[in-house]
Amino acid sequence: MQTTELLFIAIWIAFYTYWLFSAWKTRSPVKRKLSQASFFLYGITWVVICIFLINWLSPDLMAERIIPEGIGYSIAGLLITIAGLAFAIWARVHLGKNWSGMPAIRQDHTITRTGPYRFVRHPIYSGILLGLIGTAIGIGYLIVFFCVILIFGLFVIKFRMEETFLLEEFGEEYARYKREVKALIPYVI
Repeated sequence: MQTTELLFIAIWIAFYTYWLFSAWKTRSPVKRKLSQASFFLYGITWVVICIFLINWLSPDLMAERIIPEGIGYSIAGLLITIAGLAFAIWARVHLGKNWSGMPAIRQDHTITRTGPYRFVRHPIYSGILLGLIGTAIGIGYLIVFFCVILIFGLFVIKFRMEETFLLEEFGEEYARYKREVKALIPYVI
């Protein structure tokens, strides 16, 4: 394994460690949540179908390098990964006790519109996706870019579930926020 790949692994492990610690630290009672089984079922179905189709259409395609090896690509990928994960952490800090790993409404839940939530409704997903894109650029293999697409699909499914809960809980207040602020990319999506 190359040094670059080890750096990316270390960055993601550090991010995940922070994520677990902050989830434990900011626990709060849940008012309503989606079952983990139903979200897991959506995710597994999506991943299995995609993997089956790719293996069926072109089994060797995933092992192809699509970004050439080079220090410039590695550094660019590392910087993009760090920027994306920092954005996700910034969002996590602003979300505070409203955060949940599964679509849920917490006790005393509020709509967060501070920090990165001024720019996008789902900045944690935006940041993680940007981090994954940076990792894909730095590592360069098609399989990593494919993972970005899969995770993007899962995030879209998840944020739609979350938004259903938020619309039911907050009604017009959340609908207005949804009209005013894009979901993942400011002024675009």
